[in-house]
Amino acid sequence: MSVRSIIAILVLVVFAGLIYLIWPAYGFMAETNPSLRNPWRWQDVPVATTCQSSPMAPDLQSIAEQACALLLAHQARVHAPSLSAAVAIDGRLVWSGAVGWADLGSQSLATPQTLYRIGSTSKPVTGTLLARMVDAGIVELDQPIGHYDDALPNSDWQHLTLRQLASHMAGLPEYETNRDTLGLYHSMALRRGHSDVREGLALFDGSPQRYAAGSAFEYSSFGALLIASVLQSAGGQPYADLVQQWVLEPLALNSPVVDQAVTGRASFYQLDGSRVQPWRRVDLSNKLPGGGFMSRPEDMVRLGAAWLDPGFVNVDTRERFWTPQTLNNGNVNEQSYALTWRWSDTGNYAHHGGVSKGAMAWLAVHPEQSMVIALTTNVKLAEFGDFSSVQDSLVALFSKNDDSTQIDASE
Repeated sequence: MSVRSIIAILVLVVFAGLIYLIWPAYGFMAETNPSLRNPWRWQDVPVATTCQSSPMAPDLQSIAEQACALLLAHQARVHAPSLSAAVAIDGRLVWSGAVGWADLGSQSLATPQTLYRIGSTSKPVTGTLLARMVDAGIVELDQPIGHYDDALPNSDWQHLTLRQLASHMAGLPEYETNRDTLGLYHSMALRRGHSDVREGLALFDGSPQRYAAGSAFEYSSFGALLIASVLQSAGGQPYADLVQQWVLEPLALNSPVVDQAVTGRASFYQLDGSRVQPWRRVDLSNKLPGGGFMSRPEDMVRLGAAWLDPGFVNVDTRERFWTPQTLNNGNVNEQSYALTWRWSDTGNYAHHGGVSKGAMAWLAVHPEQSMVIALTTNVKLAEFGDFSSVQDSLVALFSKNDDSTQIDASE
């Protein structure tokens, strides 16, 4: 082989390597800039005309039909390939429904059993495990986490507490403010699979604290990773096994589970106006505790309803988790964030939304009505409120004592 041929091969290898490294950055930028996507892959989202509904109570049949009408109108309004929702009242699943398509390419319809990425709605899943382990006396919210794990990869974390981590007041960075260069790259690339939540600590263990713990608020999904790692150390089992033992099995749930390509999972889409194309392929296992689960609304409302059961989560513990947390100066943090949940004083309910790669999710627990609402979709909208706004209509609908009064689904 000639010298010229060897040089040409080396140039090609280097070029291919650069493309491999740079391609995730391009994919990441294309997520917020549709003009960078393949112009021939866009397709219009058809308007759904049918609803796959599962009313659980015969006396709610009329309400179920109106709920389906709300979903159909909302799907057409926001141009989502599909929407799925569920409602539980008094700890009982009373309705679930889905409209649209789980996969546009195969024209597969969404059903109440379709699995969706739930993004940051994963945080209440980790929060449920945390609450249960607090009730069991395995961990304490205000104990420095170094007490449970003396091998933390960043010494600045030793004196942080689970309360600070769960309220986003621990001083950890978020993805945009992460100064761990290699970790930032892997958070963007989402190529590398993680089998242990502790692997995820390498994404940000080289980033300095943003502020003294308790002195400020900065939403950080990395906090959920660190919580999960600490619970794993304290519980003596892998995080996924702890979730199975303490959350899924007691509630007889089949999800949330780690996001992966399995039968029954929705396809996920990027939206541009009223047209979509498939989201790029990603591996979300490196963010499992704070954003990597997938689930179905039926299971999500059962999880939410369990928080109203004092036999599952102690009443005092629930109140602590649903109370907006105060900074060191005595002021409530700027988002009125509680512990792995947000609390709405205006509506008196606990909730958490999630935005994932080509998906959105919403979970809200309304204690006064003993009602839980969950929503999912397989597209990422520009404004979260455009997706979650239908929950108000659903709450109003299922709060009605007289199911003979009709709701205008066009409103």
